[in-house]
Amino acid sequence: MDVSLRKYPYPYSAMLAICSDLDETPNKEIYFETVRYLNTTEDTLLGKGVGLEVGNTIYFDMPEHNFSYTNTDDDGRNKIHKLIESGHIDCLHSFGDFVNCRRRIEQCWSEIQKGSRKIDVWIDHAQAPTNLDNDIMQGRGAIKGAEAYHTDLTVQTGALLFIWKGRVTSIVAQNAKRYYAGLFNKNEIMQSGKTILLEFIKGWLARFGSKKYAMHKDNKVLRRTRLLDGTNVIEFMRCNPSWAGVSVFDSARGIDQVLTKGVLDTLVKNEGCSIFYSHLGKVSSEQYPFSKKTKRAFELLEDYQNNNKILVTTTRRLLGYSRSIDELTFTVKLDGDEIHILLSTAYCGEDLNGLTWYVENPQRVKLYINDSIFEGLQINPPDVRNQKSVSIPWTSLTFPFINESLL
Repeated sequence: MDVSLRKYPYPYSAMLAICSDLDETPNKEIYFETVRYLNTTEDTLLGKGVGLEVGNTIYFDMPEHNFSYTNTDDDGRNKIHKLIESGHIDCLHSFGDFVNCRRRIEQCWSEIQKGSRKIDVWIDHAQAPTNLDNDIMQGRGAIKGAEAYHTDLTVQTGALLFIWKGRVTSIVAQNAKRYYAGLFNKNEIMQSGKTILLEFIKGWLARFGSKKYAMHKDNKVLRRTRLLDGTNVIEFMRCNPSWAGVSVFDSARGIDQVLTKGVLDTLVKNEGCSIFYSHLGKVSSEQYPFSKKTKRAFELLEDYQNNNKILVTTTRRLLGYSRSIDELTFTVKLDGDEIHILLSTAYCGEDLNGLTWYVENPQRVKLYINDSIFEGLQINPPDVRNQKSVSIPWTSLTFPFINESLL
């Protein structure tokens, strides 16, 4: 009786999230039309949509001409809440540049907690006072006694589940062996060679005990760690597989240099899982936000998903799936002719979507989750490995209607 857990939801060989920090997004039209372009196949101000599943970030008090929760109007804030509710705004990108005291933090936190679905992914932003990292990102959010301290409100309560504290790798695929060749660019030998060398050095520093580069050693997308005040958190690492380095081509103006056939083939070949670090609000211009090269890059990614190679999803959903894969346990028992998969997990709902088991006789399988039978088990034909399987179905998010006052 051979039953094993498949690495990714059937029929995909890899997973990818485009995690876009909204820095420098010039206005609400570009912010919302970017989300609509990425998540629907409708005609948008950026072009015909590519129908992927891509989330976005939000923050509060920022300088003028930077889209934010505070700087937009009531219509914009209503749309933000719709997209939080649907899962398409899934990350809080700090509380913003100008939020530096507890009173304002409490106001912002209360506002963003409205609705049944909550944002539970945190991403540090530049050197915002509320950042949770005090090294790379120079924040004071996890320093007890600081005016911007907030982990007791946001993290210790269990509201923020996943934390990004500034760690980015150039390696194309996480949850896989570190693979350097995907960074090589034959037209940019010197610069791509430098990027490869830097990643190699990071790996060795991690092996010799470097705390800063510890995540690079195992090349895992998730790890359990602690904040400065001792709060336990799940930290995640992002990836910018740019041949020119982690801080280059990390925007809409350069994403065609990282969403390439070579990078995507490497992700598939290595059965990788990546959260791409980007800033899609840094557009070519307000009149023509996405260049032809940018749109072709997203169309290429669309092809990889449509051909069942890469499952593209939001940052939150990729993190939830990865945590489930890392931490769930299951046993297999025979009951007459039936094969019972007994899954034990503290997680539920979307975080279990897509879990897939290789089995020789799918029709004989029944799945139990915490002793309750799961109805609706999906039986799959052979995949690229010519193996049959059963799955908890992966269900796509439903994109809300938000464009009534934009066009």
